[in-house]
Amino acid sequence: MAYSIRQRLLATTLIAGALSAAAPFGAAVAQTAEEGTEVGEIVVTGSRIRRDTFNAPQPLSVVTAETIREAGQVSVGDVLMEQPSLNPNQNAQTTSATLFLAGQTRADIRGLGAQRTLVLMDGRRLPFSDASSPAVDLNTIPSLMIERVETIAGGASAVYGSEAIAGVVNFIMKKEQRGLELDVQGGIAQEGDGEELRVGFNWGSKYFEDRLNVLVGGEYASIDKIMARDRDFAFPGVRRNNAAGVTTQNVVPNSRTNLSPFATFQLRNSNVTSTDTVVGGLAVSRDLRDNGASLVRLSPACATGVVLPTCQDASLVYSQLYTALQGKANRAVLRTYVDYQITDTWKAFVDASYVKVSGYGYFVPAFSNASGGGTMPIVMRGDNAYLNGPGATAAALRAVWTGPVNGPNGQPLPFAQRGAGLTLTQASAVNVGKIWEEFGWRDVKTEREQIRIAGGMEGEFETFGRQVNWDAYVQYSDLAGKTTSYNVPNLARVQQAVDAVLLNGQVVCRDAAARAAGCAPWDLINGPSREAILWSNANSATDQDVSQTVAGLNFTTSLFELPAGPVGVAFGAEYRKEKSRFAQDALGASAALFINAIGTREGEYDVKEAYGEIRIPLLKDVPFAEELTLELAGRVSDYSTIGGADQYRIHLEWAPIDDIRLRGSQSTAVRAPNIVELFAPQSRNFTTAATDPCDAAVFAGATAAQQAARRVTCAAAIPGWNSATFQSNFGTGRPSLPLTVGGNPDLGPETAHTYQYGVVIQPRWVPNLQISADFFKYNVTQQVGTVPINTLFQGLCYDSTQPIASNPFCAQIVRDPTGVNTGVVGGVTEVFLINQNVASVKVEGWDYAVSYGFRTEDLMGQDYGDVALRLDATWMYRFHLQGLPGQAFTQLANSINNALAEWKVNATARWTYGKVSVTWNTLWIDSMIANNAFQPNQLDPYYTGDYFRHDLRATYRMNDDIVFRAGVINLFDREPPGLPETYNGTGLGASQYDNRGRFFFVGANLNF
Repeated sequence: MAYSIRQRLLATTLIAGALSAAAPFGAAVAQTAEEGTEVGEIVVTGSRIRRDTFNAPQPLSVVTAETIREAGQVSVGDVLMEQPSLNPNQNAQTTSATLFLAGQTRADIRGLGAQRTLVLMDGRRLPFSDASSPAVDLNTIPSLMIERVETIAGGASAVYGSEAIAGVVNFIMKKEQRGLELDVQGGIAQEGDGEELRVGFNWGSKYFEDRLNVLVGGEYASIDKIMARDRDFAFPGVRRNNAAGVTTQNVVPNSRTNLSPFATFQLRNSNVTSTDTVVGGLAVSRDLRDNGASLVRLSPACATGVVLPTCQDASLVYSQLYTALQGKANRAVLRTYVDYQITDTWKAFVDASYVKVSGYGYFVPAFSNASGGGTMPIVMRGDNAYLNGPGATAAALRAVWTGPVNGPNGQPLPFAQRGAGLTLTQASAVNVGKIWEEFGWRDVKTEREQIRIAGGMEGEFETFGRQVNWDAYVQYSDLAGKTTSYNVPNLARVQQAVDAVLLNGQVVCRDAAARAAGCAPWDLINGPSREAILWSNANSATDQDVSQTVAGLNFTTSLFELPAGPVGVAFGAEYRKEKSRFAQDALGASAALFINAIGTREGEYDVKEAYGEIRIPLLKDVPFAEELTLELAGRVSDYSTIGGADQYRIHLEWAPIDDIRLRGSQSTAVRAPNIVELFAPQSRNFTTAATDPCDAAVFAGATAAQQAARRVTCAAAIPGWNSATFQSNFGTGRPSLPLTVGGNPDLGPETAHTYQYGVVIQPRWVPNLQISADFFKYNVTQQVGTVPINTLFQGLCYDSTQPIASNPFCAQIVRDPTGVNTGVVGGVTEVFLINQNVASVKVEGWDYAVSYGFRTEDLMGQDYGDVALRLDATWMYRFHLQGLPGQAFTQLANSINNALAEWKVNATARWTYGKVSVTWNTLWIDSMIANNAFQPNQLDPYYTGDYFRHDLRATYRMNDDIVFRAGVINLFDREPPGLPETYNGTGLGASQYDNRGRFFFVGANLNF
């Protein structure tokens, strides 16, 4: 019996048990009665051996072109992320909070990282899309030109090489078309923002008696931003109240910062500690209605050096005001494919593409910490010209500045009447806390242009009576990118401008050299002049270039015949060279601006590889062995950086009867460190994920053993440390912690052992029912990374019995013994972290798939259409991370902080009747631990709760050439879990929850 290509594709993906839950299975069922062209030998993802069925050597997930078109998403990455085997990574909901990745979408199989998921196009690796964080941006692929996407979740390095530890995503592209196809789609959130647009085309034709085939296509797509302040659930946001020691979620309204867009002053006598409220602070508050300024005394909760969680003063701001839930981005992609049939058996081809992408990041304006220290510490001195100038606000500030701390009897005055007891001289100074909105937001514009061209030949010939298929190609790509960071002020100039004094009756900058250079004084009390803003402000730019050269030669044939079938082999060789350069402008690289000082990082490496595969059919059509096949694969590599590496795969497939197929594989995988990991210079970065073990709140939640160790180590590290009162300068709700990070040219390769065992059941007595279950296991060692920040603070330093002075890990943590730099005696100035081969990961779980389709006419005797049902699920019950060799493994599965749900399920029901198709899709993400860092011996973990998102989509086929579609994503307007870990809109955990709200889209596809 002859089967069509579509029929065989359907059968194989069902057998593999990994068809995407969003795949239009119903449409495929409706075509199962068709007879089509006989399928010859083909190649499927996961192997280079040609075979006469679509049976893949590993569980294979397929997303069809129809699925992508009907999904209502402008990014194919968001369509793929609904597959349970893919975990959240960067997308439009997270990249707006990154300096260099705005507008990107990345694939991440099993949550092992985008750098461990290999992305291919027609079996050839795609180039990296960024020099700052090498991975492939899926938005560089024109979605209308995709025929299907095949995903293998499992070690595939033996077949494809480095980066395939977690698996492979292979985009199979269209190669031919007759005529013109146009596609347009638009969408908008119910709130009236987040507009999306995608317009695309394909045109193809054949010439010279069909020997010359030409296909040209492209698309333009754009998405608009969504701000947290425009969503009630996200603004002002929520926070944890962990002070009471309760065992509930304990979510309360977010606290404000202790910063004002105008200014706050931490007025303190020199005898007052940085965490005391004896003096407190004041805020200059501007009333926008009359443009007047006034002085507001902050409440005790807001007047401390580190703001308390209960701070709610109206003169201060919520940090969520500056958070984007979705960034703005646009892209244009053009692809051309041409092939020419030289002879009946030889063909030449060229595949070229051009991509231009722009993305935008949004950051809180530059700020100065009210407690002092940080990136841009600002003080006002007692002889400041504006402090001693005219105006009611200045007079009120002077009164508090010089006012008494104590009353006549020596007792502290009531908080509302207390002064600072300072003098109006240069010797007196107070910290200034401020969000410098006068400069504007720290917006980042990212621009990237990339070209890729692949050319080669393919064909077949006979030798020794065997047919040999071969192909050879050369591929070159080059990416040029630029980021512009706006409104990142010059730190020294701001400090010079605010230090204003009266000289010869004129207000000028105190620093004579700065005056000579054009310094314009800044009025912190009444507002700055335009000249002061222009003098102090700055922009910063980075340039990047990434190039890749790949050449490959592949052969496939069958060696000889066995009773069970031909022995198929594939072998070949590849060469690849990677080169990148990332350069920051001189001023930004010098740490003179309010931006990460990264500098220049560049490098290159090349690799020569050879591989081989063999497929041996052992038994066929015998009792208890309808089929028994063994497959072996191996690859050897020679890297210019890490030297030699080798990988292998063993796969066995057994079908005891037609209804049941068992499969198992074991493989090794290697990932060579990339250029950034190897050659990045040491530079400044920041984190908000760290907690200080010596902080009073963190100490209170420690175990008895931890507390015993910290009483010794914290006391040795911090002068006058008190476990009940010490408040660190970083942690939840506090300023970010500076880090010094960088590369390491002596890194070795990451290695992995992966295992997969599964069963596929297709009962003959229930037509169109397919069930599969596959066990997976990854053991990754020598993983490149830095020591986890909290592991460094806790287990390696302050929970260690080794003395602080001799502990090399404690030497990576730099404390501030006087409080001059951080505003907290014993605060942390910075932490040193560089790349090392330090971590190990163990991942285990199961993939499940069930699909069933039927015609209503077969069941009811009357045609009411066709119904297709499908459920895909991943149960990842183990994701154990070992931060350092010899340490205990930490369970990260079921943790929102690592975006690793234990269960993820995608269910689809599709009904097709005549010209109409309606699809209902439900995505379930299991409840995860949201935060277990606070008082783990007193509090149960906080959980996100189960998350369900329902989508409704419909298509109407007017005729063979015109199809309309429409849908609602997040039909019931489900919000992300009401927790601070997901409301902030940043981090990978946020990317898996829909934060747009109910979203409507319409589209049309036309063929001419």
